[in-house]
Amino acid sequence: MKHSSILMAVLAFLILSCGQQEKFDPKIIIAGKVANADSKELNIYLQQEIAATTIADDGSFQVSFDAEESENYYVRMGREGFNLFLSPGDSIFVEVDKKSFNNSFKLVGDHAAESTYLFEKNQYYQESGIGNMMEFMGMEKDAYFAKKDEFFATLKSKLESKKSQEELDPDFVKLEEAYFEYQPLLFDTQYPMYHAYVNKISQDSIDFPKEEVKAKIASMDLGRADLLKSGPYKGLIDRRVSDEISEIMKQDTTLRGSSEGYEKARFMAMDKLLENPEVKDQFLYDFIKSNLEYRGPVHVKSSLEKFMAENQSPKLQAKLEEIKQKWEPIMPGQDVPDFNFVNIEGDPVNLSDLRGNLVYVDIWATWCGPCIAEHPHWDKMKEEYKDKPISFLTVSIDDSKEPWEKMVKAKNMDGLQWFTENAWKSEIAQHFMVNAIPRFLLLDKEGKVIDPSADRPSGKIRETVDKYL
Repeated sequence: MKHSSILMAVLAFLILSCGQQEKFDPKIIIAGKVANADSKELNIYLQQEIAATTIADDGSFQVSFDAEESENYYVRMGREGFNLFLSPGDSIFVEVDKKSFNNSFKLVGDHAAESTYLFEKNQYYQESGIGNMMEFMGMEKDAYFAKKDEFFATLKSKLESKKSQEELDPDFVKLEEAYFEYQPLLFDTQYPMYHAYVNKISQDSIDFPKEEVKAKIASMDLGRADLLKSGPYKGLIDRRVSDEISEIMKQDTTLRGSSEGYEKARFMAMDKLLENPEVKDQFLYDFIKSNLEYRGPVHVKSSLEKFMAENQSPKLQAKLEEIKQKWEPIMPGQDVPDFNFVNIEGDPVNLSDLRGNLVYVDIWATWCGPCIAEHPHWDKMKEEYKDKPISFLTVSIDDSKEPWEKMVKAKNMDGLQWFTENAWKSEIAQHFMVNAIPRFLLLDKEGKVIDPSADRPSGKIRETVDKYL
């Protein structure tokens, strides 16, 4: 990669971005040049993928997307990734050589100083050993505290140094200072569990100031709406809410043993602890959004209705409405396309081949632990219904056929074992908005949707199946 060509690319990019910002386009533009790219795909994430582009043969790329406020985005290039702190209207240019990623990484443009700090922060996180959670949490108490204190002291000095050299965005500085305040405490809440697991001992036997940690969490200000983008701050509130849920369920045993009971207890805990409406709405939104994206409107009906009736955040309400609308094409009663697959014998097969039966579909992958855990329940249910007009179809979304074929044959997995190309971007995964697995579908005898996110075989699926047989 010649220095002169990079300089010309940066200048052209800056001229373009400056022209756009004069009339203020709320889009964010990320462009750059990648030497020795090992992947042609570049993805932008904000909790989930929000944009993607292709890296050209000469290593250049450019991607743009709409933004409403400042965010910490994650950019992935094949096996490597980095964070960028960007605001609406920002343009930034990335230069990197994949053969020497850490030493060649450079940024030019809006919020380059903030994003460069994030890159250096992540480098130090890995180099310090803190990034190896099992090793870090496996340390004895005194070594753990010494390592933790050294890490945050060094990182804080890096931020102070950056602040003395550059004028950093105040919102960015506030979030990083919140990291120094709350991440050490979050580590402390995790230490007993991780330490017990790594060293194969009981949590009760660990010498650790658990009550002191608990008291610090109890004294936290839970109303900091200005810190709702701080991961550690939100993580500690989640911990406080979880502890309160446990107390509620201890006192009311009728809430145990069902997702509905847990959901009710969570709402009760949030009502009690979160007095700031903005904070409460955000945590309710996060909880409902996660379930809505995975299970769909049918399975979050009561919580979604509660939020819509009580929230004071029109923006969050609109986002949930948008997610809900995406489920309309796959709601109960909708037709399902005739997807193509290949079976374990290597023959082409179609979903329509199963018409005339109910079809219970398991979308899984060989690397997915929770998927494998459902297999005994799947086999048991398949045996129970062997004389009924229902087909049990497993669809692998592994990246390649080899691990799927190997596991199916090694474990003598019988029945309908099918494979789909393109993994997460396969037609069936895209159509049913599969963003986590295992994911189960239930289709009727005509190929229409009964449930686009059905219960697991270890759950209550038999009630639904029996209703439609």
